[in-house]
Parts: sequence; structure tokens; C-alpha cells
Amino acid sequence: MQSRPEALPKEKRLAKRREFLHVYETGRKLFSRYCVLFFAANQLPYSRVGVTTTKKLGKANVRNRLKRWTREIYRRQRQPLGLDQNALDLVINVKSNAATAEFRDYRSDLERALRKISEA
Repeated sequence: MQSRPEALPKEKRLAKRREFLHVYETGRKLFSRYCVLFFAANQLPYSRVGVTTTKKLGKANVRNRLKRWTREIYRRQRQPLGLDQNALDLVINVKSNAATAEFRDYRSDLERALRKISEA
């Protein structure tokens, strides 16, 4: 299997429950049309992201598609918005109305929210 250099590296993802809980408890919250974003500073030289979807969104294929979309949008916006310079842990909770969203609308909504976070 070939490695994909464009993929979001594992160390730049939140994986453990306690990491998510830390962001929820200590971080700030931002609401957008399709997502709720929680963000808190971390002690690392880069930012990390975690994505959550609930079963209210739909079946596994729908939830997985939205998680892929979210990670991809975040990965592409990391450099232009300078998210790694801020060294944040970011949790993105996808809202149930995102299940029917077009990718174009979802992307513009999430990019707008990420821009607000980078300016905060």
C-alpha cells in the first residue's frame, strides 16, 4: 500500500475520549449552520482535530462521509488559515441537518467557522 502524503497525519487527530473531554471542558464553543466547533489551546507545536457524528445523522455511510468531508476541509484550510501556528485542539460536532447538505454548502460553512477560530 502506498503512503498518501496529503492525508491528515494520525498525530494531528484527536483520538482518545479524554482528549475530547478536555476540549469540551476547557475550550470555547462556536456554532455554525452544520457544525458546533469546540476549541482549546494545546501544548503541542501543531493543531489537532477530532470529528464526532451521532446516529441521528443517519446510517454509518452517511456519518463516515461527513467525517471524511470534515477532515478534508480542515486539512486543506490548515495552511491558508494558519491553524497550526495557533496550536489548538479542535473538536467538530456535525449537526444532524448536515446529512442533507451539499458538499459545496457544507464546505463554505465549515471554512467560515474555521476562519473565525483562526482569528480568535
